[in-house]
Amino acid sequence: MRRCEKTKKDLMESSPLIIFMLKHLRLSGCQVPEKNIFCVPCASPFSGCNLYSGAYLPHPNGALKLCAGHFFSKQHAESTIAHELVHMFDECRFKVDWNNLRHHACSEIRANNLSGDCRYTRELRRGFVSFTKQHQACVRRRAIVSVAANPVCPSFAHAERAVNEVWESCSADTRPFDEIY
Repeated sequence: MRRCEKTKKDLMESSPLIIFMLKHLRLSGCQVPEKNIFCVPCASPFSGCNLYSGAYLPHPNGALKLCAGHFFSKQHAESTIAHELVHMFDECRFKVDWNNLRHHACSEIRANNLSGDCRYTRELRRGFVSFTKQHQACVRRRAIVSVAANPVCPSFAHAERAVNEVWESCSADTRPFDEIY
C-alpha cells in the first residue's frame, strides 16, 4: 500500500503525462485533490476475477482508485493513472453518462488510445503481437471488454456494437493532447 502511495505521489510530482492531465483538468474546471486519487487493496490480479489495476469512480466525488500491488512497473502505474484521468477529463468536459454505452465506449476508446495502455511493449507483455494496426486492435479490444463490464450492458455483442458505433469519431479525438501519446 505504501509503495502504491509513494509511486502515485512521485508520478503526480514528476510525470510530464500526469502533470499535463492534471493541468488540463484544472483548465476544464475540474479540481483533482490528491486525496481523490487513492490506493486500495484489491483482489489478486492473478485470481481471474479482478484483472484491472485502477478504476474511475464517477461523480459526485470523481475519484481514482488504484489497486495496490497490481503494478508491475512505474510506467504501468503512470499509464493507469493517465487512463483514469482521461475518464475524469471526459466526464468533466463532456458530461459523460456512464449508463449510456456509447458514452462509456467513447471514453474507453479515448482512455486506451491516449494513456499508453496500448504501447507495443504492454501488448507484448499481454501476449498480443502484431506488426500492423496493433495499437488500434488493442484500443478496440480493451474498450469492448470495459464496456461489457458495465452493469447496464446486456451482452458482449452490445458492448462491441457501442464501440463500433463511436469508433471513428472517438479514436480521432485526442483532446487535451495534440496527438496520441
